[in-house]
Amino acid sequence: MKLSNRTIVITGGTSGIGLAFALKLLSLGNKVIVIGRNQATLDQATTKHKGLIGLQGDVSNANSVREMAAFLRDRYPEASILFNSAGIMRAFELMDDNLDLERTTAEVDTNLNGTIWMTEALLPQLAQQDEAMIVTVSSGLSYVTSPIHPVYSATKAGVHMFTDALRIQLKKSGKNIHVMELVPPLVAETNLESDSQSGGRAPNMSLDTLVNHGIRGMERNKKRVVPGFSKFLRFAGKYFPDALSNAMARG
Repeated sequence: MKLSNRTIVITGGTSGIGLAFALKLLSLGNKVIVIGRNQATLDQATTKHKGLIGLQGDVSNANSVREMAAFLRDRYPEASILFNSAGIMRAFELMDDNLDLERTTAEVDTNLNGTIWMTEALLPQLAQQDEAMIVTVSSGLSYVTSPIHPVYSATKAGVHMFTDALRIQLKKSGKNIHVMELVPPLVAETNLESDSQSGGRAPNMSLDTLVNHGIRGMERNKKRVVPGFSKFLRFAGKYFPDALSNAMARG
């Protein structure tokens, strides 16, 4: 897929993986719309990085997703790429008596529901384009759970399964919409978790390296991009998931 002269929508585009891809795609000659929940953070990103277009919205809120889809349909009907990058990662103990029920499902709302809702809401618009693409961001932890993040891995496994189903349905529909799953390992310079919270032992990858892998995958219409340590996690998840999860718990 040619990655120039396109209008691209990126959720979670004010920081981390989303912002890194936004800046790279902007430099390739695209119109890039970054979606962020916090207006102040959104303003800061668009002021610092000239050319980015900000859109305030919350992917974990269905009404907000509907409003964003209507806005994009009206103002940017030519948008042909959706990059689902919004995500959060939280460490907590399930045996904590003070744990609110809502806290346990925060990742479900953003990581899984947000990906599904944004995809579903923008599908009619993407289906009208001559060629379109949907990118989802799962994780190497979709293959092997991280015990300290009991819900994060579940949501990313859900994103993985949803992406596969989406790809098959769209292929059968005859629409020219490519679907790519990006499976990052632990990535330096993101705001999901600090090394101390995530163990700091797994090899990590720089944002630049991840972006290079992802852009090449998008250009080649790859089904899935599994770079770095995620390749090992994919293998481990198939052959010895319990042993690795237990090792991660000890770490």
